[in-house]
Amino acid sequence: MKRAGILFAMLAACHLAGGHWLLWQGAAWASMLVRYSQSYGMETGLFMTFDGKHPCQICKRVVKGKNKEEHSSRSERSQEEIGLYFLAYDSLLSPLLLSAERPVIWRPHLSIRTDRPLSPPPRTVA
Repeated sequence: MKRAGILFAMLAACHLAGGHWLLWQGAAWASMLVRYSQSYGMETGLFMTFDGKHPCQICKRVVKGKNKEEHSSRSERSQEEIGLYFLAYDSLLSPLLLSAERPVIWRPHLSIRTDRPLSPPPRTVA
C-alpha cells in the first residue's frame, strides 16, 4: 500500500510539472523518427523530426494543449493575485477602526522600521 501511494504521488507530481506533455511529445518524436527514417534515410529523418518544420498531428495537439493549459493557468493566476492584493489591504485595517465611532483610515503601505538593530545582538540565556 505504501509503494502504491508513493507511485501515485510521483505520477501526480509529474503530471503537475507537465510530464504528460513530455510523454506525448516523446511518442510523437519516436513515431516521426521511424516514419521519416524509413522514407528519407536516418540522417534526413533525424533532421526532419527535430527541425520543427514537419510536425505530425500529435505534435500539433501537444502544442495546442500546452497553450490552452498555459492560458487557463494565467487567467487563474491573475484572479488569485487580485484576490490576494485586496486581502492584503483589507488586513491592514484593524477591526477597531471599522466601528461607527471611528473613521476608517486608509493605510496603503506597511510601516517600515527605521530604528537600528541592537549592537551587539542579544544573547540567549542558557
